[in-house]
Amino acid sequence: MPKEDRILVVDDEIVIRELMYDILSDEGFSVAISPNGKAALDLLREGESFVVLFTDIMMPEMDGIALIREARKIDPNLVPIVMTGYATLETARAAVKEGAYDYVLKPFNLSEVKLAVSNALERRRLITENTRLLEITELFKISESIASIRNEKTLLDFILRASLERVDARRGSIMLVSEDGRRLEVASSIGLPHVHLGAVAELDNSISGWVAKNVQPLLVQDIKSAPEFLPKSRQLRDDSFVSVPLERKSSPSDEAAIASIGRPRVMAVLNVTEKRGGQRFTESDLKTLSIIANHGAAALENVRLFKDIEEAQREIVFTLGEIVETRSRETGNHVKRVAEYSKLLAVKCGLHPSEAEIVRLATPLHDIGKVGVPDAVLNKPARLSREEYEIIKTHTQIGYDMLKVSKGRVLQAAAIIALQHHEHYDGNGYPLGLSGRNIHIYGRITCIADVFDALGADRVYKQAWTFQQIMDYFCEQRGRQFDPELVDVFFDNIEEVVAIRGAFPEQDIHAVSA
Repeated sequence: MPKEDRILVVDDEIVIRELMYDILSDEGFSVAISPNGKAALDLLREGESFVVLFTDIMMPEMDGIALIREARKIDPNLVPIVMTGYATLETARAAVKEGAYDYVLKPFNLSEVKLAVSNALERRRLITENTRLLEITELFKISESIASIRNEKTLLDFILRASLERVDARRGSIMLVSEDGRRLEVASSIGLPHVHLGAVAELDNSISGWVAKNVQPLLVQDIKSAPEFLPKSRQLRDDSFVSVPLERKSSPSDEAAIASIGRPRVMAVLNVTEKRGGQRFTESDLKTLSIIANHGAAALENVRLFKDIEEAQREIVFTLGEIVETRSRETGNHVKRVAEYSKLLAVKCGLHPSEAEIVRLATPLHDIGKVGVPDAVLNKPARLSREEYEIIKTHTQIGYDMLKVSKGRVLQAAAIIALQHHEHYDGNGYPLGLSGRNIHIYGRITCIADVFDALGADRVYKQAWTFQQIMDYFCEQRGRQFDPELVDVFFDNIEEVVAIRGAFPEQDIHAVSA
């Protein structure tokens, strides 16, 4: 065990104090002595750090048991050992209850004292390792949770809440750096007035700005000892605080690229203040917050990257859908209307809004398989022969085979829709002849949205139907081609359906009106 571990000896008898001092000093330990409990507590409150506390049981004013109780409030990891010449079962129980680890009897036996210290240091080592392991475990759990969040606001709120909990603080904020790197905006806050949320500060006029510009964390234990930050700390009511940057992770080769497009190196700044109990923040707190900030920065980059990818995916999906519809001489607005009808129906029938959005993004690819159908069949102005109709039907399987290999949620949903949007509720559809609820809800929804829009639009093989004709057809096919419950939901919300149609009108094609 390292001999720099300090030991505090408390006894009202000077002879005992000096004897223990000599024994432990000869073993190479750093030893402090105190004549009573009050003086010992003063040493602990002043920040003196000890590993082992030797205390007499019987002392005036404050006995050893009371001292152990108060000392462990100041330092819960302190390992107490009681010294007594009057050991009883009652005093032993009381001492153990307050956290005493061992005892030695007066007059002292040198080997017993050495053994007690050795055991106490081993216990302290185990406590320290367990505490460190628990800290690592908690930080790992936080990291896992951070990595699983896909919404930026939810992510920032979680990072801030986890940070405050880990360092036992009450107040804090996360400020996002603007794209031009000149300003910060409060994106998440706890313990601050609500009006501060969304507040903007210039980089040059705030402590968070200093952290962002210098790309380094800041620990201030007492603002009075850091006069250079006083002008920037006018909003703070606490003397001690920590601010750490959420920095972009990049290789040296990426740094030039970041600089060339003017992206700030720091995406956000995490600020924490008002430690519970009036304590000051420590280097350990700074290390903990830096670890959380590092994981948070990576997660924030990922969230923004996923958002960019999703936006790109939306554009690609709609573009592909429009290409297919154009090839079959249908308007690009057809896929947009079908997408919006499908989302509306998904929401109204009880799907979660996030899942309804997946449906909206996936439906534009419902006919993607038509790229495998010859133009002569796809755009034939006359009635199709039986053989040609069988060719047309292959677009469902072709579309599914094109999309099924993707692991993305949108394209997986699109694969299901492509395969099943021509299945009929009574089992007479294609390509699999599925029926009822064996047809995926995505397929049943898209079937209604697609047919409703197709009937109301001019095509090479037909003229647009009137609204009444469409209504009559859906009533006739309710429970046959279409899920009856979904038909009812769809037409119960027909005003919203018509509003969507008005937002995406046919181009030079007769429009349906209610």
